Amino acid sequence: MDAPAPVNAGLGTVRLPHTENRVRALTATWLCALAVLRAGTTCAAATTDTRLTNYEFASELGSGIYEVAGRTIQVYQLRPGYNLRLALPRASPPGISLILPVTVGFFNFQPTDLIHLHIPTQIGALSFEPGVQLDYWLNEAWHVYPYIKAGETFASSKQINAVIYGAGIRSDYRFDAFSSSGLWRAELAHAGVHYHSDLPNDSFTRLRDGLELRRNFEWPLRARQGQLGLYGVTDIYLDAPSGPASGIAARTVQFEAGLMFGANPMWQIHGIPVPRLGIGYRVAGVLSGWRLVIGDPF
Repeated sequence: MDAPAPVNAGLGTVRLPHTENRVRALTATWLCALAVLRAGTTCAAATTDTRLTNYEFASELGSGIYEVAGRTIQVYQLRPGYNLRLALPRASPPGISLILPVTVGFFNFQPTDLIHLHIPTQIGALSFEPGVQLDYWLNEAWHVYPYIKAGETFASSKQINAVIYGAGIRSDYRFDAFSSSGLWRAELAHAGVHYHSDLPNDSFTRLRDGLELRRNFEWPLRARQGQLGLYGVTDIYLDAPSGPASGIAARTVQFEAGLMFGANPMWQIHGIPVPRLGIGYRVAGVLSGWRLVIGDPF
């Protein structure tokens, strides 16, 4: 199981003294990491403010800042996992991992609150979608991960409580190019929601291709190199949700590109790696917009 992915949040430009800036940045990252103790994490939030009646698909979309029942909600994804068996070369036998994704939504909580270290006081929505993932180690550079998961989502309104589920297959191919280390990720995923109320059920199918190149460079820090990453993502929705407020743009093909900044190796706080930072732009119709990425871009 590959390393967990981390947070996307829309934050403005803030100028702070050098030392204070580092302390605040590390503290903000720690606030997100607390939710999963020492497990691997992924926290994400996009900057687009879209009017939604639900956020059941947020665990698949990468989360965001939504308006639910007239209230602003900021969603974070946490993706701890546990290896049951490590993969062996030549894909026999495959590795087995438990995946334990959790999605947490905070009402009336803005991205800039992280800069000022304002801690959210009310959880407005929560979902837990455990599952199993296999790891086929095809060669030194290529792993394939089939997975299946299912769980529940809970919100302040019982009408939109639901069963959520997903299945798919992900391919990770690592390579070297242009004096950089690269990752090509392809994923075919299907996700659905089954409401406990009389709301119509919904689902979608998505084909995703993501490419990232990371390059290290020297900088005046002890025992570390700076790291710059360039990434691009293409999403093709084969069966977009039919609901008018699903949170998915009506466009069949969507794009995103951006830059990531980090260190090699990354700093750690109590054994948890500090996420990388980046900025990207997503072309997705009404959901188009900039985002500040904290973690992995896809």
